[in-house]
Amino acid sequence: MAVFKKFVAPLLVSLLALAHAQASEFAGPYVGTKVGVNWSDATGRSYQESTHTTFFPGLMAGYNFDVDRFVVGVEGFADFHNGSTTGNDGGFDARIGLPLDNHLMPYARIGFTGFWPDTRLHYGAGVEYKFQKNWSVSGEYTGDTAHYDGGHRRNDSLTVGVRYYFF
Repeated sequence: MAVFKKFVAPLLVSLLALAHAQASEFAGPYVGTKVGVNWSDATGRSYQESTHTTFFPGLMAGYNFDVDRFVVGVEGFADFHNGSTTGNDGGFDARIGLPLDNHLMPYARIGFTGFWPDTRLHYGAGVEYKFQKNWSVSGEYTGDTAHYDGGHRRNDSLTVGVRYYFF
């Protein structure tokens, strides 16, 4: 009985508190798809100077946690903008959002995209709207830049996406 009082009871209370902590409509695992427009340019000695604008599809998957009033998560993504100066991209971003109610959440993101030696800082901001318990729609801007071997590349994208939350 002493073991129960010292270890099991506090563990159960902690698990119940953790379950309650995941109360936001935006917490939990999700998958999604997006479409958007990408405009990119490349300059410098290692690139032919070029500018491209491309319509593209993309995929995303991630997990969000409630942390106090904020939603913090990680998202993996793949953007298939093959006509851009960088081709197809994928990466991982940390996301932080502040739900304004149970349906609307502005957020910022920062992470990395591309592959060595062309790994780039990836950043952005967006707004996500929960229109049903498990479904949301988002609008987002993302960008990334790279300086490599005397050249400079820049990508900017505007996307509209749909996410399905499993919880």
